Amino acid sequence: MTDDLTPEEIDELFERTQPIGNALNALAQAELVVEAAATPIPAAVRARLDAVIRDLTDDKDDTP
Repeated sequence: MTDDLTPEEIDELFERTQPIGNALNALAQAELVVEAAATPIPAAVRARLDAVIRDLTDDKDDTP
């Protein structure tokens, strides 16, 4: 179908269908968030993340 479309026609079709693509992308991202929230983080990974966060935030002077 796109073989006989001009670049302008392709741009117009893209602009008209972009909201659908954006909505599908938002749904896919929401699905990943729900899946991540439902999947527990292994204890070793959680401990490592906690340690990294402590290292990044402990004993830091907040003044610029």
